[in-house]
Amino acid sequence: MQTLVFVNPLRPGKLKEYKEFAAEITGPRKREYIDLLRRYGLKDAKVYYHKIGGREFVIVIHEAENDATSRLGNFASSTHPFDLWFYDQLQKLHEFEGAETQAELLFSFDPRHHIAK
Repeated sequence: MQTLVFVNPLRPGKLKEYKEFAAEITGPRKREYIDLLRRYGLKDAKVYYHKIGGREFVIVIHEAENDATSRLGNFASSTHPFDLWFYDQLQKLHEFEGAETQAELLFSFDPRHHIAK
């Protein structure tokens, strides 16, 4: 199991549309979204919004299977109808042009494993 974090820049003025997209994939298209997550080895999705220096970002966090990164490598070339729709929505909402959006883990620390004696 691993945690994947993506920091995705929003296109200017797209926050409202992103919220509508989120409502659609967690509402009427929820079953298709669940299927997408399963096919790519993603156990869940937590999505945050943050604004830094006038730029808007969506931060997406997934608990994922160990092979999820390699599975996600096939996402952009998928011919699955929901994947095509989902990818199109992401392209409309985000500024991905040439950007690597997966965050790098710098360190992890769990104090439960470091109890002082």
